[in-house]
Amino acid sequence: MARVNRQTFKAALLLSAALIVVPGLAQAADDSGLLFHLTGDKGLTADLAAGQAAPNFADKVKIQTDPVHGSYIEAAGDEALSWMAPGNIYAQRGTVSFYWRARDPVGTTPFPLFRVGYADHTSWDMVWLRIDWNGKGFDAFVTDNNLARVRVSTTAAPPRPDQWILVTFTWDEAQGIALYIDGKPVASKAQAAALDAGLDQFGPHSRVISPHQVQSAYQFIRGGDVDDIRVYDHPLDGAAVADLAAGKAIAPTPTHTVAAKTWLHRYGWDRPADPPVYLANAATTIRKVEFTDQYDIKQRLSQGSDGIAETTWPGVYNRSRLPGRHDYFELPDWNTYVEGGKAVTFTLPDEPWNHLEFQGAAYGSLTSIAADGAQTPLATRAKGELRTFNQVSGLQGGKLRFDNVEQETPIQELAAYNVVAGAEPAEFTLSYAVRPEADPAAYPTLDALSTFVKGRFAAGERTILAAL
Repeated sequence: MARVNRQTFKAALLLSAALIVVPGLAQAADDSGLLFHLTGDKGLTADLAAGQAAPNFADKVKIQTDPVHGSYIEAAGDEALSWMAPGNIYAQRGTVSFYWRARDPVGTTPFPLFRVGYADHTSWDMVWLRIDWNGKGFDAFVTDNNLARVRVSTTAAPPRPDQWILVTFTWDEAQGIALYIDGKPVASKAQAAALDAGLDQFGPHSRVISPHQVQSAYQFIRGGDVDDIRVYDHPLDGAAVADLAAGKAIAPTPTHTVAAKTWLHRYGWDRPADPPVYLANAATTIRKVEFTDQYDIKQRLSQGSDGIAETTWPGVYNRSRLPGRHDYFELPDWNTYVEGGKAVTFTLPDEPWNHLEFQGAAYGSLTSIAADGAQTPLATRAKGELRTFNQVSGLQGGKLRFDNVEQETPIQELAAYNVVAGAEPAEFTLSYAVRPEADPAAYPTLDALSTFVKGRFAAGERTILAAL
């Protein structure tokens, strides 16, 4: 339970999954926005890193020397090579750039050049970003919060085995994506998308780069030579990418902050007539009413209500109708019913609830089902929303069903609460005051939490304060 007191905060608080203060400055590793840079001069350890510099996996790879490029990474076909993502790359916006040499002839068989994996996700391979040779050219995408992919493809002559090429890919949830080869634009897509996600590891090639494994096998046995891996905290423009290809330094950049429109939309603040719920009482008790069961047909699930926005209901349809999802790497729909994703039913414990919070792009209707089977429509969720809030009349236990209009479109998180006027229980309590002047770095017990926040939340989306 939580108590909200006007005398303590002297401000309106809102019931929401995120309490975020005025955005602050991110910690890029240099003034160009460079977060991660690896040349091979320090072996497999990054020359510069805002997060962890040493690789997390390093097998079947070695440092070689090229007369033009100097030190570079030679990766075998069955390599396992990755670096930790937190702090070194962010999902909301950024740039990945690297030199790549085929070393062996390139044909019509697709293979990945680079991957970035989720920290947690419903998909089997957990791939958030991928850059490929697609058999006839280059292909690149990022995956949005609703399982679709913002994707571009281009045709190109196969690189020669001895030819170094510079591959650069940029993304921004407010603007879209762009792919460059040797400093020249080859494909782009102007498309806003929700790209906020926790990321785990990144690296070249590989069949899987994910929290549960990093490996290359089967038709993914394909290595190459890699050099000058760079990750920036914002999308480089065409002039900056051309400078990279020409070997010029990237000029210092102004602070890049999140576009207000995308931030407001992500947290449900972009509907003036339907804002997050105002807590009007002097003291408010909030209890999360945890679902005891969740079923889609006869499949018992927890995704979509487990507290992890990246684990969705329904699961991923790899042979999907969602944009950009179905591609040349064929994966089975291994944990999803053919008829799944149309409706999901949650069972609540026998206690009161009166508030729902919904994250995700799924749209349709919410219905309560009483113990005697009586059904009461509660709300209709409109298409195009990410976070919505519903106040309902006091209900007790029963079930909650969501009927999905578009089968494959997911719920990221659905939660039920009971929000009522009332003070905390009469027992021992601790009180904290937020102190803007207190430096969180002065308290070693906060180090792990501060490291997580800095690794998870991008530039302009975090401010860390200490409560004492």
